[in-house]
Amino acid sequence: MALHACDTATDDALVQGIVANAGLILAAPCCHHELHQQIHTVAPFKPVLQHGILKKRMADILTDAFRALMLRIMGYKTDVIEFISTEHTDRNLMIRAVKRTKTGDSHFLQEYEELKAFWGVTPYIEKLLREKGCWPE
Repeated sequence: MALHACDTATDDALVQGIVANAGLILAAPCCHHELHQQIHTVAPFKPVLQHGILKKRMADILTDAFRALMLRIMGYKTDVIEFISTEHTDRNLMIRAVKRTKTGDSHFLQEYEELKAFWGVTPYIEKLLREKGCWPE
């Protein structure tokens, strides 16, 4: 479990859970600086990405989408949910992952690769899994 783990600390916690083959992983991400630095203007999104705050929010969404996809690839049933009202914090997403008996379907990896290619980014969670020799082939 990771609560408001800043930037790549969420990825560290998720990978630790994956490597340990945890039955349940819960993470409430906080800051998303790492992917924000990699995102460059993608043609249809230029009107959005030219505004700093919108680019930041897009990076937040993409980062958590990549994390959820990676958990699915690694065999987890994964949801991204709102766990507390925005009255208390605007950082109110939780990634909830429950281990299934089989590994993820190959179409999740294809979706991940397509999303990565479209945005021209490499999420930190992928770097960590590759370093640990856990990257699905």
